[in-house]
Amino acid sequence: MDVEAIGSVPTPRAAVPAGVTAELSAARKQLREAAPPDSWGAVLAEVQRLQTMEHMAPLEALKVVYAKLASGWLPPVPRPL
Repeated sequence: MDVEAIGSVPTPRAAVPAGVTAELSAARKQLREAAPPDSWGAVLAEVQRLQTMEHMAPLEALKVVYAKLASGWLPPVPRPL
């Protein structure tokens, strides 16, 4: 049986250490529990804003938003169209 070469096999991507994934998951869960009812989308938007505008790492942004919520910050309420 002849087998044709398929070319080079790409190198596998580096695996994310389980500890980092677990930390992100725990921080997200903690943030979810601290978020006011019906505001999860706005809380995630603030996390995304910090990552984009302030160039924060995901875990750092989650922790900053959690601290903001703990200090009394409330995410903006979306206005009806």
